[in-house]
Amino acid sequence: MKRILAAVLLLSIYVYAKTPPSTSVVKVFTAASIPNYQYPYQTSQISKYTGSGAIIGDNRILTSAHVVSGARFIEIKKENDPKRYIASIKYISHQSDLAILELKDKSFFVGTNALKLNDNIKIRDEVTVLGYPIGGNTISTTTGIVSRIEYRSYVWSGTPLLAIQIDAAINSGNSGGAVVNNNSELVGIAMMKLNKSSNIGYIVPAIIINTFLEDIKDGNVDGFHSDSISYQNIMSDSVKIFYKLNTRTGVLITNVGVDEELIKVNDILLEIDDNQIADNGTIDTKYGRVNFNIIYHTKQVGQTVKLKVLRDKKEIVIEYVLKRITQLINREFGKEPRYILYGGFVFTPLTRNYLSSISTSYNLSMLFYEKNKTIDYEEPVVTTSTIFPNEVNRGYYPASYVIIKVNDIKIKNFKHLINVLDNIVDEFTVFEFLEKRKVILNTKEAKDSLSNIMKIYSLKNDRRE
Repeated sequence: MKRILAAVLLLSIYVYAKTPPSTSVVKVFTAASIPNYQYPYQTSQISKYTGSGAIIGDNRILTSAHVVSGARFIEIKKENDPKRYIASIKYISHQSDLAILELKDKSFFVGTNALKLNDNIKIRDEVTVLGYPIGGNTISTTTGIVSRIEYRSYVWSGTPLLAIQIDAAINSGNSGGAVVNNNSELVGIAMMKLNKSSNIGYIVPAIIINTFLEDIKDGNVDGFHSDSISYQNIMSDSVKIFYKLNTRTGVLITNVGVDEELIKVNDILLEIDDNQIADNGTIDTKYGRVNFNIIYHTKQVGQTVKLKVLRDKKEIVIEYVLKRITQLINREFGKEPRYILYGGFVFTPLTRNYLSSISTSYNLSMLFYEKNKTIDYEEPVVTTSTIFPNEVNRGYYPASYVIIKVNDIKIKNFKHLINVLDNIVDEFTVFEFLEKRKVILNTKEAKDSLSNIMKIYSLKNDRRE
């Protein structure tokens, strides 16, 4: 998978650096398993790449999740030290593209310095990016200013979180690297750059890093709040009149998923933790006006926020518990793709990973535009674009179709499909698809063909659950 972020890390042993010393910056070497979601039955490839990292105290190295995701072997190196030290992932948050690495050999930290986090940053502040971009083995330093502080979708996870735009150069290999202020305090981690642009890069701000570090204090990664609520900004006077908002401002709730109980469609969200929400969905913060979700993303899953809502022309207060839910079409990290082989067809969950691997992803995405999970439909399952030709499946052509039913049984998720296929006793197996297609196989022939198909096509397993 393409790695486009940059990093700089400053190492530490209980001493915080006043200047950006080279003893605080590390290079990360990763050998990772890259799964093939288009052909889930194939063995994953091993790729090697480098990134950057920094020590933040307590003998911890902070880096980007995308630098070490799927890692089978990680090494860390200090500048001017030929020795590489073996590291492992202690915690990883794919949502915020952050990870903590640990080393068994604590002698690595002798002579290093830690960076102290500082989440006080504003537009036009000067920053320095430190790391190991491709093209050299020594530390690279670039400087620039903060251009914007706003919500962006993080490239690695697709999760919208607060991000800081800077004009200092960020290149491949900088990923996971430290961005420091003039006091050599860590204000963010280099995350991504805007392609086809001149020095437009984005960093994970210290306020998001602090939320991640608070999250892992109990030894678990619960992640950042995510919900199944859709809303739209209220920029039309007609909408304000229709809902009798008068001089009040807020956002209109337009859809609520099965995971939500307290929020209703047509609610107007007016305030969050006593912060008034503007008609464009922003609140006033020390970073300027940013999306109101910043309140959710600086608290932990399980904590509560106070929401003031206009419902049926009456204002009510809701104590809303933060949660983390998975979407109907989810993105997987650090996993081998799931699949099952039946009658020469290959079935796999419809994940964002699979969508990004096939050329017909646009069509499948449109079929599920803004669809949510339901009680009896938790995960779509598709046929892959591969059929292993055999007498049992003659006359069918490969295509990615979404399963609705098997022998009139509605398929809830991938695990449910496996259970249905393993227990079919009917003479025929009938697949019905969302695209108004149907596949009919003789059940006995389909099951008897498995060993022959696996032998002919050198397949090791008929499934991965």
